[in-house]
Amino acid sequence: MEAMNVMPDQSDQTLNAAAPATSHLEQVEKVSRDLRKLLNGCEGARLKTDVKAQIESLNAWTETYLDGLNAVQKLTEQGLGTLHDAQKELALCLEEYLRLEDEGGNPATADQQYRTDEVSRALRRINMLIPAFDTTFADPTLAEPGEPTPDTAPEPAQPEIPDQPDQPETSPDLQPDIPPVTQPEMRSHAA
Repeated sequence: MEAMNVMPDQSDQTLNAAAPATSHLEQVEKVSRDLRKLLNGCEGARLKTDVKAQIESLNAWTETYLDGLNAVQKLTEQGLGTLHDAQKELALCLEEYLRLEDEGGNPATADQQYRTDEVSRALRRINMLIPAFDTTFADPTLAEPGEPTPDTAPEPAQPEIPDQPDQPETSPDLQPDIPPVTQPEMRSHAA
């Protein structure tokens, strides 16, 4: 009977070098499958109990690692979009609460004020969370090799400064037939 060579030879290394590059997730999935096959193959072999237990531990750790990689992949692919959607919804909700408060003419009730404050706090938290999330879970495959992941945080808006200081400031959103206010006057409503 011919002895089986368990050590990889030069041809195995050449095949591995020529194989196309796979993602880390795919590599871990392959290792996990191979460990399961090894465990199934060890059932008939008379291995020491501690060796089999160590292989079972490796398999369990690999499965846990694989679950983590799957979670990271989902966070990378969908997390930022989900946070942006939540941010839009919170902003619309806050805008609606404030609009209703302004239109009513009455001061907000304690419950209305509480809701407005809660939505406002949630919006501030999500505004701080989005850049941190983006930095933590940015897809490294989008960056060039050897370069840091680009910072995608938008630059803060700069105020528009009129070209001529004595000209009144106007908004591009205003319709052209509405003249800009050059000298606002305070009017008192005497009753």
